[in-house]
Amino acid sequence: MGQAALIHRRVDGPLGHRGWPAPPSAEAGLLAQVLQRVRDPTAITALEPPADAPHIVYGNPAFLQLHRAGGLLAEDPVSLSLIESHRHEGVYSTDLRCSDPDGSRRVLRLQSEPVTDGASATPHRIAIFHDVTAETNLGDALRRNERLACVGLLGAGIAHELNNPIGSALVAAETALSLSDTPGAAEQLGACLRNVVASMDRCGRIVRTLLRYTREEPTERQACSLNDVVEQAVELARPYVESRSGTRVRTELEPTVPLAPMNPLEIELVLINLIRNAVEARRDEVTISIQTKYGDGLVRAIVSDDGCGMNEEQLAHAFDPLYTTRRQAGGSGLGMGIAQGIVRAHNGQIRIESRLGAGTIVTVELPLA
Repeated sequence: MGQAALIHRRVDGPLGHRGWPAPPSAEAGLLAQVLQRVRDPTAITALEPPADAPHIVYGNPAFLQLHRAGGLLAEDPVSLSLIESHRHEGVYSTDLRCSDPDGSRRVLRLQSEPVTDGASATPHRIAIFHDVTAETNLGDALRRNERLACVGLLGAGIAHELNNPIGSALVAAETALSLSDTPGAAEQLGACLRNVVASMDRCGRIVRTLLRYTREEPTERQACSLNDVVEQAVELARPYVESRSGTRVRTELEPTVPLAPMNPLEIELVLINLIRNAVEARRDEVTISIQTKYGDGLVRAIVSDDGCGMNEEQLAHAFDPLYTTRRQAGGSGLGMGIAQGIVRAHNGQIRIESRLGAGTIVTVELPLA
């Protein structure tokens, strides 16, 4: 039976009447039997001006058990949802949090749709309440687990990124200690202490940056030269590069690269990660090339190496969090995922081209506006 037939056969009756008032037609009686067998609470409501609130035309047994009272009570969330549904012309949906007599909490999802008929000017709606308590609880549990996983990833990401400035501060502090009794070493001691201060300041900025990244908060940006950011990243990565014998870094910076809006610290983190990955791409000598280019409204940093490259499976999972082929060597699998998140937050793109045994090329593109 269609919706129009439901309107033609409607018989308004009080809430609490189980079924249609006698004498129902054969079609209405059949419809009532069908609705009585529906497990979800189901009600048909009508709004007849000048009444402010709709009244219930029909409620199946499940709805009567849910409502437990006659009429529409203003303080009842079920009643409030039915009243609210008549303020909407189309489909209306909302989640209700209710308490059972035993004190247990339930979540019901109301789906209310208009029932129209050319012969009646009275707005009618059919409302179905579906119990989504289990789904909601599962979703809440998943979100809690996601937050815990996020905390774990954040901690690992911070540890991953702090290695460079902490290592630099440690070297500077050890140097300062060795010079403490050396006459005329005041200038060198001052440089070491300034290095420690700058490194610790950088640690703080890295922690704040990764916290913003994890929370998906916007970061402050300014017009920067990509060339300057590349040079700073190369300088910061130099101790790690020089720790690997035979590793060389070359820069080819285009002099006409215009300023682009970016957070320089975040882009430095991206480039340092790419340099570290390139250093680790080969156990023996490796040459890393960093180029900057400009065109089509984009500035680009291209980091390439002549290392071992990646196979198709490694390339497909390159940005996956915690995916690494260097777990035993201390790899965390977080660098590329963080880099991708930072570049995307800048409305840019990061692409990888690689062939096994033929090296890797990573391109970072940032828009000028």
